[in-house]
Amino acid sequence: MSPALQRPHVLIVADDRELSDFLGEGLVYAGFWTSTVASALQALEVFRLRSFDVMVLDAALGGIGASELLRRLRGRSDRATAIERTDIPILVIAASQSELDSVGDHEAGVDHVVLAPIELEDLAVQLSELVSAWRASHPGRQWADEAALGPA
Repeated sequence: MSPALQRPHVLIVADDRELSDFLGEGLVYAGFWTSTVASALQALEVFRLRSFDVMVLDAALGGIGASELLRRLRGRSDRATAIERTDIPILVIAASQSELDSVGDHEAGVDHVVLAPIELEDLAVQLSELVSAWRASHPGRQWADEAALGPA
């Protein structure tokens, strides 16, 4: 297995262009692969096609919003088939506690929360810890990019 395929691939879901650019570019330098989408519906479509190792979600996401996206990804929505689309760790970024309250907590499928302001170095450490803990509890799982390439 190529070491390049062992870099965690992060899906960043944010409609705030500055935030998605900051995270998308900064996390690459911190040792992650990154993909960004600007809406919950785009995120749902992307998860139909492939997987990721961790997701970063902006609590202030517009459209169907962060809380409904979480419910749909975790199979807890009353508006979609109750099938879990992913079990990867999800980190939510919120600007305030009230913004975070509107998203929910661990019951909604949130694995970790970061309140703004964001320090990229701290965020990279937190993401690495989330991925490491998840991989330890799922030892047979391939890295997302390795799985996307299929069998050798």
